[in-house]
Amino acid sequence: MKYKRQIVQMISIAMTAIMLLSAWGAVGPVNRAYADGVTYYMDAVNGNDSNNGTSEATAWKSLAKVNNKTNFQPGDHILFKSGGSWSGSLKLKSSGAEGNPIVVGKYGDGPTPIINANAAYAAIDLENIQYITLQDLELTNFNPAAPDDYKTGFYRRSGIWIKSFHNGPMNDITIRNMDIHDVTGMNLTGEATTTTTDGKDKGVNKNANAGIQIEAWEFETGKPKAYIDGLTLENNYIHDLAVIGVNITAFSNDVAYFNRNVTIKGNTVSNTGADGIIVGVSVNPLIEHNISLDAGAYAPGIKWIAGIWVWRTDRALVQFNEVGRTRAEIKADSDSAAFDTDLATRGDHIFQYNYTHDNAGGFFMDMGQLKGGINILRYNISQNDKRDGWHSYTMNINDPGIYYNNVFYNDLGIGFQMKNNPNATYMNNVFYVTGPSPVTETYPTGPKFLSNAFYGKAAPAQGKNNVVGDPGFVDPGKGVDGYNTVDGYKLKPDSPLIGAGTVVANNGGRDFWNNPIYRGSPDIGAFEDSSTAINDTIAPVKPTAVAVKDYQDSTVTLTWAASENGVELDAEIYNAANNQLLTSVIASNEATVTGLTPDTDYNLYVVAKDRNWNASEPSANIAVKTRKSVIIDDTQAVKVGTWTAATGTNSYNNNFVKIAAGSGTNSVKWTPQVTIPGFYAVYYYLPDGGSSRAGNAKYTVTSSTGSKTYTADQRPVRGGTWNQLGIHSFSAGTSGFVQLSDAASGEVVADAIKLVYLDGFGLEDIARIQLFTTKLQLREGETTRFSVTGTDSEGQMVELPTDSAELSYIVDDPTVATINGGIVSGISNGVTHFHAKFSYNGRFLDSNSVELIVGPKLAVETPTFTDANGQELTAMKAGTITVSSRIINSSEKHLNATLIVVLHGPAGIVETKSQEVVLNKYDNNTLTVSITTPERVEGYSLKAFIWDNLTDMTALTDLAILQ
Repeated sequence: MKYKRQIVQMISIAMTAIMLLSAWGAVGPVNRAYADGVTYYMDAVNGNDSNNGTSEATAWKSLAKVNNKTNFQPGDHILFKSGGSWSGSLKLKSSGAEGNPIVVGKYGDGPTPIINANAAYAAIDLENIQYITLQDLELTNFNPAAPDDYKTGFYRRSGIWIKSFHNGPMNDITIRNMDIHDVTGMNLTGEATTTTTDGKDKGVNKNANAGIQIEAWEFETGKPKAYIDGLTLENNYIHDLAVIGVNITAFSNDVAYFNRNVTIKGNTVSNTGADGIIVGVSVNPLIEHNISLDAGAYAPGIKWIAGIWVWRTDRALVQFNEVGRTRAEIKADSDSAAFDTDLATRGDHIFQYNYTHDNAGGFFMDMGQLKGGINILRYNISQNDKRDGWHSYTMNINDPGIYYNNVFYNDLGIGFQMKNNPNATYMNNVFYVTGPSPVTETYPTGPKFLSNAFYGKAAPAQGKNNVVGDPGFVDPGKGVDGYNTVDGYKLKPDSPLIGAGTVVANNGGRDFWNNPIYRGSPDIGAFEDSSTAINDTIAPVKPTAVAVKDYQDSTVTLTWAASENGVELDAEIYNAANNQLLTSVIASNEATVTGLTPDTDYNLYVVAKDRNWNASEPSANIAVKTRKSVIIDDTQAVKVGTWTAATGTNSYNNNFVKIAAGSGTNSVKWTPQVTIPGFYAVYYYLPDGGSSRAGNAKYTVTSSTGSKTYTADQRPVRGGTWNQLGIHSFSAGTSGFVQLSDAASGEVVADAIKLVYLDGFGLEDIARIQLFTTKLQLREGETTRFSVTGTDSEGQMVELPTDSAELSYIVDDPTVATINGGIVSGISNGVTHFHAKFSYNGRFLDSNSVELIVGPKLAVETPTFTDANGQELTAMKAGTITVSSRIINSSEKHLNATLIVVLHGPAGIVETKSQEVVLNKYDNNTLTVSITTPERVEGYSLKAFIWDNLTDMTALTDLAILQ
């Protein structure tokens, strides 16, 4: 197919290696003291399988000779002659030993020896082989008779395929200095599966093949758990192939059987048909000094790809990488970001010292499933990353995260858009947004912004210590391919960003260019000036007005007052009994301490820290006692029916039980021993879930005044949480209980139950009630559940109804929707309103009014025109005219729409404005665009319509005209 390119490719590989060594000081093979083994030689031209293979003169010839030998020993070398070419798959059946691997490589001078798998599964195909090193070979995998067959068929093909298959851990696998290209396998999206064209594999997709494919299976009952312990992929060149570059995957849900000691470093992955590098199901993988360029450029039909991303990882470190030009083909089906923390991640994930540029779907995204940690992105440079993914964000972030000392530069005129994530904190970043087109987007209102620099776009209103204006870069925007092309983002000596930042703890100790931090006050951006220091050693005033805002059985929330120049300070909360640090917060006067012991007295104090981390004197102590609680694990519960024991997956005490969906005849019953009668908040513990779990598990709480059944969704992937059912009054003793039924739509799990005693709580103190639902619009025949909360005089929020209280619902138009026991059903298209009425001991409270929409999957109102006073217009007038349209998405998928407004004059188009919105499922929004008309409007008109630029690329409404 493409052997004629080999000389050119060899030169390219050599140049790449030189650049890597120059840029990063790439490390060569590790020197180890291996035991002497036998070296076997392979010669494709002069070899003979009748030889003994142990010298160059008596070399073997075919792959079959190697594949048929079953007794290679630790320390053996299998070397292929340079300039040789083999067809088929190398399939070793022997493993090395600890410290003494089997090595597969090359000998002699000349072109790198090449193996073309010839459309088999892989050029090197290993199953349950360990202590192995693969190096210095060239691999391809295509059908020479039909080299472009991947364009019309589905084939499972990899360069290297390594499988750990129900056989315990496979140890110490190293792959380095390999040239892998022209692998023409499947790049079909991971959301869809198909049967391969040759009929050998069913239900596979793009994730079934890659330049380097690493897999482990562990899910068959009675088989050993399989994973890989010790995997190093270094200095490989993976390019011009239709599949993923590197894909590390496994099938374990238990972190004890995740891959571990995984290192991916110094690899160049370019021009792929899918993702660059995927690392999944691994503990603390190290992904560094890699290059991913033009992911998705090689093959048509790409969907849901990213440059470098992780999933089901327990912590990850991603650093010193370059990711550029990740492609998006169809906006509706594209992630296409540089980085992504994806499904079922856990623990802190750190992305640092990376350079990204020109990625279609933006700089970073996450799936909102990170558990027990945060995303930490620091000292990265993002240049001209775009917004062409399905979400239209440069940063589509949902998980908790802290983003500091990054540079976000965009001069394309498309803006820099971030999702409104209130769990995100931005510190010491530079947002540099310019371009030929007006930038009208605003920064989101939910995140915390502290000591950031803004240029070209108004700073967020909630930002503190903003630096607005030219940041004083040396020469920004000049980065091209190459990690070391971004020196223009260093700061000039007179930059206003020097000394204007805020100290961040555990900051990595260096900037993007390996300058130490901090010298005096921190600088803003990825550069820490080494010659200029601004010092501040004055401590802030100690916190005052320390108070307990809330307390439960294991948590306490404190508030206090501590600020400088109107900006809240960082703070640390300590246990006065032993001066132990319990928690810390950034620029906040409120914090929640977790992990406390129930029914225990604590004395706490607060220390404030300014932006240079000068510490105040401790505040006065404040005393608090945590609430009493009663916990009953599933091991203490009474079970009816055959419930299967399970472990792990973030369960309470590492155990729970489960059962398939049933009719309600099977159950688990928890009976607490209550010592103090009164009101208790009732919780259930939820292990990690999934789509096979019940979305409608039935918990029934029986208390001193009756029973109430709650419907709980057990599907959330991020489990390991206590979830409140409601508040009930319990008598002393064992008359009350909680029972879970198997009457559900999916697998039901039963773990622990907890009752938290609410001392001092009384329904007579409820001051207001609130009605809400997670789904504000329905299609005909759909249902949703309304919830009502009550807030007492202390600000404590409880779910209603509860014992001894009544709750009723009022609907304005029962022909649109009805309600029964809190369940709302959509009847016919239209809009109606609900509110709730609460009564207790003769007291009545009304809730807020909630609008509910019943309609089709997508409803778009024809644009309307209003003047500056909000009066609807039927004819043109001078001044500011606002065009608006409401869009209602009652579907299960994200939708995208743009309001386009055009001002026409006697000579043609005068001005065009637009607003784009991404609608989440079951969401609605109102698009508005304002435009100013001239003093004389004769001959002028306004035209407006809604355009779907995500899927069908068609108009969603008729043209609205004002003239």
